[in-house]
Amino acid sequence: MKFAFKRAVVLWLATGAVAQTPDTPIPDKSPTAGQTDTARASISLSPAVIMVRCKPGQGTTQTLTISNNTSGEVRFNLETQDVVVSDGIRALSPAGQIGNGIAATSVATPASVVVKAGESASVQVTFTLPPQTTQRAVVTFFRGILTAPGDGVVGLGASLGTLITFSLSTDFKLESGPVAASLQTPEANVILSQELHNTGTEPVVPKGIIVVLNASGKRVAKAPFKIQRLLPGERLVFAATNPAQLAPGNYRTLSSFEFERRVFTSAGEFAIP
Repeated sequence: MKFAFKRAVVLWLATGAVAQTPDTPIPDKSPTAGQTDTARASISLSPAVIMVRCKPGQGTTQTLTISNNTSGEVRFNLETQDVVVSDGIRALSPAGQIGNGIAATSVATPASVVVKAGESASVQVTFTLPPQTTQRAVVTFFRGILTAPGDGVVGLGASLGTLITFSLSTDFKLESGPVAASLQTPEANVILSQELHNTGTEPVVPKGIIVVLNASGKRVAKAPFKIQRLLPGERLVFAATNPAQLAPGNYRTLSSFEFERRVFTSAGEFAIP
């Protein structure tokens, strides 16, 4: 049995099956020249993220589609967990473990699916938001077992999830920390970073840009921040890579983040030795 399990792991890795993480776009699995069917094999879930606007007490139904591009049949069971934020960091909580959680209201139809090789299956998941809930996100997981073809090969588990966020009001707020600059080297341009803290009650997806000014106030560079999602209470560092090498000297920065028709700006400074 130990030998069979090792073979199962090798088969699973060889297929390139994707264990998708919530809030991460589905990788592009389009075939390219020279790829084999085995190299292109994957399991994917769509959509990766769903954003819902509603009111407390309302219900919503979302459709999730699982695609099996492997050579084996997969059985998936549906499970939804609450996303909680503690000390600025996300964590998962099983349904029913927190008061007024959203995951406990989820109903998946059907509750499990069998997806044959090369096929897809869709599931509808319905949520009813508790009137007093402070939660704003859940993850619905497809947890399954891949049955790989072959003699005596043991299947291996797969877990893929869709992040579903809920906006219930217009309480969108952000706070920012100071701008930090990495060390510029001949091989690497300076990376400018800034921590954002979601102090409101609703999820936000800030789109930011930073402008670099030299000592005389002339703009010498502009770069976009990597887009990330912030749940209420969450803290994340947003980073932007300067597009070119900067001459030694003192610099000022102006950063701007746009979210929910609002603009948040701040200033900073750094030096290149």
